[in-house]
Amino acid sequence: MIVLIGGTGDVGNRLVSLLLDHTAASVLVVSRRGRASDDRVKTLRLNIAATDAAARIPLGATVVNLTEATPPSVAADVVRAGGNFLETSASPDYVELIRQEVSANGGAGIGVVCVGAAPGLSTLIAADAAQTEECASIDIGLELGMGRHYGSAATEWSIGALADKYQVSGATSTTVRPGDLRRRFIFERGGRSQTALGLGFAQQGIVGQTGRRSPLRVRTFLALHPPYATHLTGLLLRLGLGPALARHKRGLTRILMRLPPLGRVGTRIAVEALGPDGGVLSDRHLAAGDQAEVTAAMILAAIRAVNAGEKPLRGSTTIVDHLTLAEAFDALRRFLPDMPIETWSSGAAGDRA
Repeated sequence: MIVLIGGTGDVGNRLVSLLLDHTAASVLVVSRRGRASDDRVKTLRLNIAATDAAARIPLGATVVNLTEATPPSVAADVVRAGGNFLETSASPDYVELIRQEVSANGGAGIGVVCVGAAPGLSTLIAADAAQTEECASIDIGLELGMGRHYGSAATEWSIGALADKYQVSGATSTTVRPGDLRRRFIFERGGRSQTALGLGFAQQGIVGQTGRRSPLRVRTFLALHPPYATHLTGLLLRLGLGPALARHKRGLTRILMRLPPLGRVGTRIAVEALGPDGGVLSDRHLAAGDQAEVTAAMILAAIRAVNAGEKPLRGSTTIVDHLTLAEAFDALRRFLPDMPIETWSSGAAGDRA
């Protein structure tokens, strides 16, 4: 049994289709709204924040959380009862609460954080880059194409994140506001560099500290396409309007959903491993299609890896404990055969699917 909490949204609908096409599992969609049921897909209308919500989730199920309305205690209850709980959120504080709850309560199941495209695929790419000799820091650039509406939940999260201060780890931890950090990335092979704004993303699993002389600094930056959307967002943040935008995220989301889509549809990830002097030691790039489709495919890859049982893990884990970067790329190409997916490193031939 695969349980999708918040499974009626943009990613959830795509994930249901992939599960029906590539697995024999039955699917239970947990949502306040519900959806049509059939032989393999059932619906449970439920307020997941209710005190007895976890008791209504089937024992031993693999649960995918697609909403931050889910209390972290639900994750602990699922794992304690022997189920698997996969967390897809990008919010660093929320993901850390999930990890702490699962770690503190134990159980025969597995909790997995950083599942999806970003974090998830970006985590695997960054973890691979972190193995570069003499690497002192990792910069992750994410570009989201605004060529279609990504659903109200994703839009609200993006606007809300503009108010969330976050920590940049390293030799010393520094708290910064969204947009305080800025830098440029090349998101297309042979393309021009684009401005990206610093934003807090979950980073669990990118690097272990064992054997390192000093902690690795990891920073994440977000760019929007078309580029003027990034510059406009950066201007609003410079004016200190991030908290005001976040307070009105629902109203702004309704307005944005009525406007025509802008830019291209796509997912682009650029990761750079930097040396002690800030110079680029190595880089990794990915260019793919619709982010919701990439996210759904990565969740399916994680579900299959966790349920394969090849690694006898329990408790709190991350995507890196279950998938290699090569396995993730293979899964994307298998589950999304019609999507152009390109990966490359500077100075290397790269490959194209």
